[in-house]
Amino acid sequence: MSPLNPGRSAEGRVVIVTGASSGNGRATARTLAENGAIVVAVARSGDRLDVLAAEQPGVEPLVADLTVAEDRVRVVEATVARHGRIDGLVNNAGVGLVGYLEDFSAEDLERLYATNVVAVADLSRLAIPHLRASKGDLVMISSAGAWASIPPLVAYCSSKFAVDGLVEGLRRELWHSGVRVHSVNPGPIKTEYMSRATGYSPDENDPVAVPNPGFSPQRVADAVLKALGASHPRTFAVPRVFGVARLAQVPPVGAALDVLMGLTGRRVTDYAQKMVARRTP
Repeated sequence: MSPLNPGRSAEGRVVIVTGASSGNGRATARTLAENGAIVVAVARSGDRLDVLAAEQPGVEPLVADLTVAEDRVRVVEATVARHGRIDGLVNNAGVGLVGYLEDFSAEDLERLYATNVVAVADLSRLAIPHLRASKGDLVMISSAGAWASIPPLVAYCSSKFAVDGLVEGLRRELWHSGVRVHSVNPGPIKTEYMSRATGYSPDENDPVAVPNPGFSPQRVADAVLKALGASHPRTFAVPRVFGVARLAQVPPVGAALDVLMGLTGRRVTDYAQKMVARRTP
């Protein structure tokens, strides 16, 4: 088990984890349950949630499509009806897009922002009164891409810019409420991101989809656990070295990055698209 910061524990806390059927969400749900939390694991894939719940005591599956407003309401109401409170919300569910902005359809962009921004903001809105009552934690899984938007991920990065803006504002809005607002900003993580970026939804133990290269999802799960143990709002770069991406927001560094990505961005995007093609049927 990973250690929490002194003075706080996951033991017995009711935590909603979205996007819990795979990748970062699955690792997070498992890790929190291992540390004694009651985890309401939310995703669209009921089969994969059932496998997780069977493998890990303390995980309660709840099938929902968070792009549907009624489902977001149902997630919060069902959790409160069953447990009487919400101690934490981990907004992990998200989708990606890899490629040139001009090549995406309107439907692609609507799906991206509906999942990564609207669902995150609205589910947080619904949970905040309960988190205020429990002096709980709101954890946003953002991205290092929120600090430096680069091809071929400019649409995805822009959605994570919005998430980081929400984190910044909510920390100020909820300052006196007792609710701690955290963000976890990963770099490349070994998940099904590239397969799912094309709209493909792998099955459990899918033999076709190949995880993209990156660090273990356990690193994200450990950061979430630390956030839930923190006594004040925290931002975690995963791995920590990716925190250097924040320097891209300093004008001289940003200007240099403009030139660098202007010279190499199309080649990087073409390579990424080929990588996606190799990881999907």
